[in-house]
Amino acid sequence: MRISIKTLVTSPITKVFVLGTLLSFQSHFTRAHDLHLVEGASSSKPSNAVQRSNSNANDALASATYLANEGIMVESGGVKILFDPFFHNDYGSYQLVPEKILSAIKQNEAPYHDIDIVFISHAHGDHFAAQDMLDYLVTFDSVSLVAPQQAIDEMAKLANFEKAKLSLSARIRAISLAYRDAPISFNIDNVNIDAVRIPHAGWPGRADVSNIVYRVTLPLAEASSTYIHMGDADPNDSHFRPLAEFWQQQKTDLAFPPYWFFLSHEGNYVLDYRINTQRSVGVHVPIKIPQTLLNSGKAYFSTPGEVLKVSPP
Repeated sequence: MRISIKTLVTSPITKVFVLGTLLSFQSHFTRAHDLHLVEGASSSKPSNAVQRSNSNANDALASATYLANEGIMVESGGVKILFDPFFHNDYGSYQLVPEKILSAIKQNEAPYHDIDIVFISHAHGDHFAAQDMLDYLVTFDSVSLVAPQQAIDEMAKLANFEKAKLSLSARIRAISLAYRDAPISFNIDNVNIDAVRIPHAGWPGRADVSNIVYRVTLPLAEASSTYIHMGDADPNDSHFRPLAEFWQQQKTDLAFPPYWFFLSHEGNYVLDYRINTQRSVGVHVPIKIPQTLLNSGKAYFSTPGEVLKVSPP
């Protein structure tokens, strides 16, 4: 079924649409076939992000803030999580997290303050920096880390890891899954987490890379909001089809697939029919946006600081 989206507000900065839930895209967002955008001025000021608050009004909102590449901050119901926030290798193609945003994260400055959980998809240099991650955990002793064992092993090689290991052990959840293993589920501070290993793009090449897809459910007022972060997942449905029952167990509000899912029939099938998500916003977009992605009409993050706000239906 094709869902139409009606433009409600046409201010020069904020664009508001109805897609089952109310969405507001701050900064420019790519035009999609079902997305009728009003182009306006770009805004990446951190103050535009949703602030943590105990008020009922703000607890009823959720937001996703783009950091760079596959780095995203999600806030919902007063809980904040980060996906793939620390990395330093752009491989000559991808965006790095701007120094202003990276500094704000490390200094616990709004809106990137009071983070509850950091998720790492895999241990490649455009997704993970072991020293930054370790330093962040040591500095902020209330933050939990969920990451593949391969990423934890990289941290363990660092000189100051052994000294910090005892204090960190209760806050680190290492994911050790083989391909075709059943998904695992656990809870950290009322955040429900499902994790499954989906091969890295290029399968069967890079089969040794532990790429973890996370489905995370956060509180949202009297309900909840659910997000899927896919890392560098391969878009072949043969990886997702055996997990059909797992995907149907939980409706997802927003998925963050790598942009190459949008470029193949099979990748689009996974997003539209397999993983049970209401909508998808692409990530891992190169600085030079591929013409095929522009032609696809799909929504994607491309400018660090972009904010997507979501309110319940």
